[in-house]
Amino acid sequence: MNGGLPLQFGSLPLLYSSHLLEMSARSEDESNFIILRRVFFFCLLLFCATSQATTPFTVTDASGTQVVFATLPRRIISLAPNLTELAYAAGMGSYMVAVTAYSDYPQQAKQLPQVGDAFRLDWERLVALKPDLVLAWGSGLSSRDRATFEKLKLKVLILEPRHLDDIPKVLRLLGRVVGTEAVAEAAAHAFMQQLDALRQQYAGRTKVRTYFQIAAAPLLTVNDVHIISDVLRLCGAQNVFAAVPLLTPAISNEALVKENPQVMLAVAATYEQEEETKRIWRELPLIAARQGRMAFIHPDLISRSTPRILLGAKRICEQIESVRH
Repeated sequence: MNGGLPLQFGSLPLLYSSHLLEMSARSEDESNFIILRRVFFFCLLLFCATSQATTPFTVTDASGTQVVFATLPRRIISLAPNLTELAYAAGMGSYMVAVTAYSDYPQQAKQLPQVGDAFRLDWERLVALKPDLVLAWGSGLSSRDRATFEKLKLKVLILEPRHLDDIPKVLRLLGRVVGTEAVAEAAAHAFMQQLDALRQQYAGRTKVRTYFQIAAAPLLTVNDVHIISDVLRLCGAQNVFAAVPLLTPAISNEALVKENPQVMLAVAATYEQEEETKRIWRELPLIAARQGRMAFIHPDLISRSTPRILLGAKRICEQIESVRH
């Protein structure tokens, strides 16, 4: 009996060592399993991301053209200041490589190279930047420029929000195109909240006959199709030149006097422009001008179809409301 004890105790190190080896092997298997599982999930995520980026999709632009995207654009050029603002609001800022003249908002846009203005594009510079998407304002793009883009095989997305309700739609479209849906949706939602608040505030107000001037020499106004008229309707105002066929018609002094608006509004970027416009109006037999029912708004806050237009709309609504009292 006692002679067997050394063998039992002597076998313990061998059993213990075997157990350790078994545990070590099991631990190694578990580690390998964990590693394999992580690699699998990483590959799955990579596959999903790649699939999302490379799956072709199609959007319809303002001209009714079906624009196909095989990949998400990452080198974008804007050909209008309002489109530049919309692009940044939709989260496209880090993908912008160039703009056109007067694209001064937000501040980052001022740092980008310019490829022309509303009248002429610098084609050599534009092509050298190798854009994979160009944002164009429909009515500001000539047939010659359209043909040149087609010849160069450059992808163009035409945008033209003509109504306040179009602005959030364009934001969502841009977010879809570049893959920044969350940012674009947040901007669109905030815009609609502010717009709905203004609509509720001024719903059912007495109509105020209003003249809106966008230039003084010659006198230029807007018809009912222009987005500025959409702002006037929002405030419960009636555009006295709504029925004119042209979008931005030139009018005579006689036509303005005949309409005799209750309130007169105009764009003005400087104090000097305001004073010059007041002088012109006061020389005419206009009751609104003589009674001081005149107000001015910076053109960037009313002429650009961007989220900032609601800042201009708020000021205009306040001015029109003051006439009612």
